Amino acid sequence: MSVGDWRDVSIILLSLEGILIGLIYGAIFYFLWKGFRIAHGWLQRIGLPQGRRYAALVRWYTFRYSHKVVKPFVTAEAVASQTTGFFRAFFNPSQKSIRSQQ
Repeated sequence: MSVGDWRDVSIILLSLEGILIGLIYGAIFYFLWKGFRIAHGWLQRIGLPQGRRYAALVRWYTFRYSHKVVKPFVTAEAVASQTTGFFRAFFNPSQKSIRSQQ
């Protein structure tokens, strides 16, 4: 066989390999696409509504318990602020001098 014959055989083999590799990747992508469509349908029917429900529960519990945790600190700050205001109002040195002058 001559070099031209081997060239023709190699071209045929390379094209068959290309077709075979294309078919393999085509089958892989076909089943991936089919799996993504199934997963998307499941998410629309079951997954996302259930996820929204759990997110709402987490948001509600976080809101509820964060207020329970912070409430004593807010109360303590309000009492301290009221006490400071009381002492400033009744024991302010500048106001004592005004009262004593009257």
